[in-house]
Amino acid sequence: MLIFQALFPIVSIAILAWLVANRGFVNESEVRGFEKITFNFLIPCMLFYGTATVDLPDVMDWDLLWGYYLGIFVIYLAGILLAFIRYGAGQARLSVIGMGCAYPNVTILGIPICLQLLGEQAFVPIFMLITINNLLIFSFGIIVAELKREEGTALRAHLVSVSKELVKNPISASLLGGALINFAGIPIYQPLMGALELISRAGIPAALITLGAGLNRYEIRGEIPMALTITGLKLLVLPAIVWYLTFVVFDMDIVWSQTAVLLSCMPVGISVYVFSMRYQTCENLAATAIVLSCALCIFSISFYALLLGV
Repeated sequence: MLIFQALFPIVSIAILAWLVANRGFVNESEVRGFEKITFNFLIPCMLFYGTATVDLPDVMDWDLLWGYYLGIFVIYLAGILLAFIRYGAGQARLSVIGMGCAYPNVTILGIPICLQLLGEQAFVPIFMLITINNLLIFSFGIIVAELKREEGTALRAHLVSVSKELVKNPISASLLGGALINFAGIPIYQPLMGALELISRAGIPAALITLGAGLNRYEIRGEIPMALTITGLKLLVLPAIVWYLTFVVFDMDIVWSQTAVLLSCMPVGISVYVFSMRYQTCENLAATAIVLSCALCIFSISFYALLLGV
């Protein structure tokens, strides 16, 4: 009941936003404009303020990254194997399906849920995991997609582009900037911090509105059996592996382990669809997996939240 009460505001805001967009109260251009404000301003302000003011531990436990990303890597390879068995060769297709199994929606949904269930003490592990999330997963996806392709010579340029994105992207840049301010003990003008705190309060509801309204452009487009398989790997198997690695294999702070598992419970990230469009393969499968995983993630999140005792 407590988990339901904690998740209800998050789910209800997203559903309400979807209804508003689905019923035409806002059009697509208005939704995209709000998304731009959310991702380029509101969420970065929230993340900068959170990382700049959080109490950082004296020693960062890097086992968190091993526990989380080893799980991501294992499921990515499992997705590639599954795609090869189902569809045969085709590097781009293998990469898209592997990414669908392993790429969680950590920014839009992961941050609100972790902060809601674990509180501000989850900010440090969130910072450590989200900052390099796109860099690692997209880099691996590009390597697989470009392998043995004629344009494989452009692989280095792609990886350089992804690395630049780490610094240029407002999400990762705000996390890095806030951490730098915190580590260096650089003072910030207090009224400015007050303004950032006020803005940061809008970050989570804006992210949930963006998720709900944005889902209106995706729909179930067939390939349901394969999409359900991807969803099962993403929502159930990946969190189980991350749980085993962070609770059994590695010894770390329990909140950090809980954060890693909860982030891994998130549905298929919308970036998977963007990646599929880039390589013009599996677009319908990616869209279906996103919709199904978003609809079913409430059950996996609730299950693992109970398992974690949050």
